[in-house]
Amino acid sequence: MAHPDGRLRGATPPLLLSLATGVSLLALSTVAMAQDAQPVEEPVDVSDLDAMAIQLDEVSILANRGPQSPIQSLGGVSVVGRDEIARYNAGDLEDVLATIPGVSTTSDRDDPGVSISVRGLRDSGRVNVMIDGARQNFGVQGHLDSNLVYVDPALLGGIDVIRGPVANAYGSGAIGGVVAMRTLELEDLLTPSERYAARLGTVYGTNGPAWLGKLEAGVRLTEDADVYGAFVYRDEDDYRDGDGNDVDNTGFDVRSGVLKARLRPADGHEITLSGVIYDNDFVSSTGSGTDRDTDVRNATYRLGYSFVSPDTPLVDLNFNLYRNETDYTQIDQNPAAARRDVEVTTTGFDIYNASRFDLGMVPTTLTYGVDYFRDEVETHDNVGSTELFTPSGTREVYGGFIQARFEYDTWLEVIGGGRFDHFDLTSTATTEENTGDRLSPKLSVGVTPIQGFQIYGTYAEGLRSPTLNEAVVSGLHPAPAAFELLPNAGLSPEVGHTLEAGVNLSYDNVLVGGDGLRAKLAVFRNDVDDYIEYATLDRPGLANPCLAGRGPICFARLPYDALQYQNIEEARLEGVELEASYDWRWGYVGLAGAIIDGENRRNGDPLNSVYPDQLTTTLGFRALDERLTFGGRWHAVAAKDDVTDPTLASDRYDVFDLFVAYEPNENTRFDASIRNLFDRQYQAYSGFPASETDPAPGFEAMFGVSIKFGVDS
Repeated sequence: MAHPDGRLRGATPPLLLSLATGVSLLALSTVAMAQDAQPVEEPVDVSDLDAMAIQLDEVSILANRGPQSPIQSLGGVSVVGRDEIARYNAGDLEDVLATIPGVSTTSDRDDPGVSISVRGLRDSGRVNVMIDGARQNFGVQGHLDSNLVYVDPALLGGIDVIRGPVANAYGSGAIGGVVAMRTLELEDLLTPSERYAARLGTVYGTNGPAWLGKLEAGVRLTEDADVYGAFVYRDEDDYRDGDGNDVDNTGFDVRSGVLKARLRPADGHEITLSGVIYDNDFVSSTGSGTDRDTDVRNATYRLGYSFVSPDTPLVDLNFNLYRNETDYTQIDQNPAAARRDVEVTTTGFDIYNASRFDLGMVPTTLTYGVDYFRDEVETHDNVGSTELFTPSGTREVYGGFIQARFEYDTWLEVIGGGRFDHFDLTSTATTEENTGDRLSPKLSVGVTPIQGFQIYGTYAEGLRSPTLNEAVVSGLHPAPAAFELLPNAGLSPEVGHTLEAGVNLSYDNVLVGGDGLRAKLAVFRNDVDDYIEYATLDRPGLANPCLAGRGPICFARLPYDALQYQNIEEARLEGVELEASYDWRWGYVGLAGAIIDGENRRNGDPLNSVYPDQLTTTLGFRALDERLTFGGRWHAVAAKDDVTDPTLASDRYDVFDLFVAYEPNENTRFDASIRNLFDRQYQAYSGFPASETDPAPGFEAMFGVSIKFGVDS
């Protein structure tokens, strides 16, 4: 699907239907070709493979709060494993999430924080991002994305991505989806026979340059107690773009670590204590000639408890208590006295239980639980207006869910349930209180007419409450664009209504013995009622701010005098996603792509939050008894010109990466990778004017080595 100019075409509803139909017919023809193949009834053991197929077969705790592989789930679900995270020596989440369809990331290059978009929804909690089950709700109002996630990918052991509001079991607000990150733990280091081990690793990158040092250690104190810890130090200098220019203020200095302890006091009981610390120093640009020394400290603490009853399948209990603290401090280099602090603390818990039983002849899983979180925002600024744009206050959200999963024979699966949410917003900036609640239903039906071929349909709703920034932000924007920001404490919550249909394809021994074919296709439509978006106001009787003038004479004025967050009647997001892989033991190929459109149904304008169409292709090979893995990745991104402001548009670009990994033995690994092989100069779409963002890094070669020392029990 390309224009004569080479751009991927935007997807209108008929085009989406055509694409969905075409891929469905392709899947059906593949099934016909694979009648002699072996269908996969249960997840196969792919622990010895290093391929894209792992992501679709890997068992994880997914949308229904139960163990399941993405290829079996009735929805848009993907898993990024530890090997995929390490493949490109990822320096940030953008590298890690590049192979997930429907997922895009944005970062201001002078701030290592990352904003995650899922199916065209981002920012303000529309995507529930969690680290070890703890919500990451930090936000600071500015020109770019306000919700940023701070985590070092070198400490991640896996990421689960759930697209759309089908994951309402994970809590309130996730009308876009859920990104659940898991930090490294003991099983990522020790083999079952080892009592304790340590691993040392280092990575060097040529563009900057960049350097990383990493230390892991773990010990099984007894059969019922273990401890694991990891520490990362990362130092990156300013990088060069594809034209060879140094991009100022893109370097940073990170110290991060994780510590976990587990205790199993009795059969079926497990207690987990963990802490994740992230501390980053960097310099931020303001665009007005003033740089700011910035320090971000993100700390996540968690107490977890689980109990799987050895006596009855009715008890599979999980409890999670957490606290996340983000302290964002900036000091102007000139004048040095200007200081601003934004502290966001999120405290919460969730508890749920799964009861498994037979309802007549139908195996049934009933999952139910409650959750709560409280955001506390404290802002201080001794010179500027940070307290106006990021107001202090609190937000409390609580809710509960119940859902039942029915499996009849091998051909029918039905999941039904609902979620109740309640929220309260209060702030010192206003005397008004914003409160509300809602019940959101969910229904999924999956049919498997032929083993290995599953068709599903889902309808799900979700609620997202307004944030403090949206409801009570107020004040004057600094000159020369001195427009007014107006509060709107009466904002209604957003409600997402998603329809989704999809196909899951899972076959082994298709063309040669031992191969595997996996594919997930989904077409969706998400109508968001009362979508919250800022609107420009030109109030009668008020002079618009002057942008350029001399004395009392103004040469140019803004076309508006104020901005305010408002509800629009409805936003519609629709698209097609494809994730597929074919693995033939000595090689593999993977595809991941999405076409997404977004529209303001009130006036027909496009939604600037929707990212360009993307397609990622990965091709890899294995040799030397699978101890050597090498290959490449092609990331193609379409032009983006359906925007409300021409300054937001972006051009098409293609980026090629290479990778190679060699493991001479089970304790030693050498890695090398090349990012942006052809030194392409490009600027990724962000939804903001190109003048406010930086070009992407140019060519970079990465080299890494890790050595493990272990002692058997």
